[in-house]
Amino acid sequence: MSRKILILEDNEKLGSYYSKLLIEAEFEVANVQNSTAFLKKYPEFQPSVILLDIKLNNSKLNGLEVFEELVKRNKCNAKVIVLSGEATRSEIAQAMKLGAHTFIEKTGDFNIDKFISDVRAAYQLKKQEETTKELIREKNNLTRSFLEQYPFIGESRKIKELKKEIIRYAQADVDVLILGDTGTGKEVVANHLYWHSKRAGKPFVKMNSGGLPESLVDSELFGHKKGSFTDALYDKKGYFEQADGGYLFLDEIASITLPIQAKILRVIENKEIRVIGGSTKKLNVKLMFASNKDLKRLVKEKELREDLYYRIARNVIFVPPLYEREDDIILLLDYFCAKHSKEFGAFLDFDLYKIKDKLFKYSWPGNVRELSSFCENLLIRYNIIDNDVIVAEINNKISGKFYKDDDSLFKLLKIEKLSNAVEKFEEKFLNFHLTLNDNNLSKTAEKIGIERTTFYRKLKK
Repeated sequence: MSRKILILEDNEKLGSYYSKLLIEAEFEVANVQNSTAFLKKYPEFQPSVILLDIKLNNSKLNGLEVFEELVKRNKCNAKVIVLSGEATRSEIAQAMKLGAHTFIEKTGDFNIDKFISDVRAAYQLKKQEETTKELIREKNNLTRSFLEQYPFIGESRKIKELKKEIIRYAQADVDVLILGDTGTGKEVVANHLYWHSKRAGKPFVKMNSGGLPESLVDSELFGHKKGSFTDALYDKKGYFEQADGGYLFLDEIASITLPIQAKILRVIENKEIRVIGGSTKKLNVKLMFASNKDLKRLVKEKELREDLYYRIARNVIFVPPLYEREDDIILLLDYFCAKHSKEFGAFLDFDLYKIKDKLFKYSWPGNVRELSSFCENLLIRYNIIDNDVIVAEINNKISGKFYKDDDSLFKLLKIEKLSNAVEKFEEKFLNFHLTLNDNNLSKTAEKIGIERTTFYRKLKK
């Protein structure tokens, strides 16, 4: 920000004296003697601080009237210091009411150090205000960018309640457990909770607890020192340490083994971690946990520690399934189709409210994720998306049929050897369920009913 000072002082010698003092203090100074010259100079010079004499000889307006004019035009962006040797109490009070920073008496013992100190204080305050404005502008820009990247589409009663709940927990600065079926948008909730919290702008680290081999979870969470185990070739910061000052989001907490659950519980209670092969470290991290499972059932089945469950289940956010979100299905379908239409060159010609009964009839078991995939598939396969196309594809979903243009089953049947056909089907089957489960290997293995080691072997093959 510029160090510009504009002086309005009718006494030319006194104005020059002020200028000399301020130039020596490394300010850039402009000096005028009347209101006409001031109002012309002010917009082009754009000072940070104004020194304003109240009593002006040979001037159309006095200092107070100049001040009032700037305020009236909403152009008083500088800090104003009032100068006068003859001002009355009411004039000083009026200047302060207009927003003057301070008042300097010209007569009597003029203290140079105090004069420079007052100007510097006004300048620093202006600089601080400008910095704050810039930070607000930057945050607003980041907010717009964030909302474009992680939109929270929905106006149903349940989603409005959910949004309010997110803000309450975000401002309370507490650990949160996010529960909901697969595809409901738990990560979207986590993103919005982070953004509305006091920790927005600080680290936000995400870990899919089921997406890592069991042997790596300890090291990934808590970090390790070089040489602490065979493959520890360098020091590594774990997710907890990376998230210090911000949030750590642990998706599918129930996929973590019981020994690691015990370590996480100690982190929550003691606010510290022990690095593998290293010392303990104090941390300031808030945690978000997420799961699509019945955690109470997992506690009974000894797959989730009871003490950890009761510690993380204090602040719970439930994300409703799509079939409970009323007209949000229409808003989401419209959003996803519009989002992808330019990418695939499809033309949209539908009125979703006319077919809402059909949209609501389907249960959308994959929730928002399934709806997004449905829209993308429509845009890939059709040049024009109208009500008839949407209804036909919804009917296919309801009846459980293959898409009419999907000849993958026919291709499988044409393979002559059973072993080759089985292998090809297995490949498609595994890829389909991996996609359905966000490429979470452990979750996919559990869903399709095979051991993780068997699943890894098949994938490798």
